[in-house]
Amino acid sequence: SLQNCTSYIAADTRYISLLFADNHPRDGDELRLKSSTSDTFHDNSWITLNVGGHIVQTTWHTLTKEKDTMLARMFDNESNWKNKTDSNGAYLIDRSPKHFLPLLDYLRNGEIVLDKDINPQGVLLEAKFFGFTELTAKIAELMLASERKVLEPLTRDDVIRALITTPSNYILRFRGLDFSGADLSNMDLRHINFSHSKLVGTDFTKSDVYGATFDKADMRGARLDEAHAAGVSMEGAVLDNASMVRCNFEDSKLRPSSLLGAQMKNVNLENSNLAGVNMRVANLRDPV
Repeated sequence: SLQNCTSYIAADTRYISLLFADNHPRDGDELRLKSSTSDTFHDNSWITLNVGGHIVQTTWHTLTKEKDTMLARMFDNESNWKNKTDSNGAYLIDRSPKHFLPLLDYLRNGEIVLDKDINPQGVLLEAKFFGFTELTAKIAELMLASERKVLEPLTRDDVIRALITTPSNYILRFRGLDFSGADLSNMDLRHINFSHSKLVGTDFTKSDVYGATFDKADMRGARLDEAHAAGVSMEGAVLDNASMVRCNFEDSKLRPSSLLGAQMKNVNLENSNLAGVNMRVANLRDPV
């Protein structure tokens, strides 16, 4: 019956593998039909790919799940991509199957899982090539965390590497990482999430941390002198002995800065602009 068979539709000597059933195609299930029209896919259409000589089958729904990627555009029904096929009708993709297949798993599951024998750098390059913006950022974060996990605090070079490999429209998360003593001065760190991180003695002097999040971060002895800190959230952060000389917290365009419940013993706030800052239940014992 039609529900238990796979149909091949040919167009301009090209063939695609379509399955109109819930099960994967089985040997002998294929039937070739010729068509003079262009390929038309549906959510339950099965598509065969030849990725660097490796044959893989997936659904049209999976390939087009992230609409802004090159992979989705290649199989969009409105596209004129003109994909090439091999002699068996499988769509040719001249990429490394080892690094391409994790992209398919990501589209299927929404998570990136890499086996131990797969170099994440290769998958990162693959994600960039096909335009997976969010996935690119996730892999960069995984690489950064794995390189420094339980070893030593992250450095300025680590942050620069993460900034370079992360798309500008993606919020970088450094949640729960250790930056103790790092020199992060004179850097553009806008909107980065540092919540729950260890930032003891970290130097943010003259850095732009506009809209950044430091909730419940350990920032004892940190330096934010002359930093642009408008719209930051430091709720519950430990800021004992931190220096915030001439630090600007005010900006009418963004939500008010919040130091709600922050621990601020001996904090130096000399000449800082604290207009509109939420400092309810903050512990300001012996501020300068």
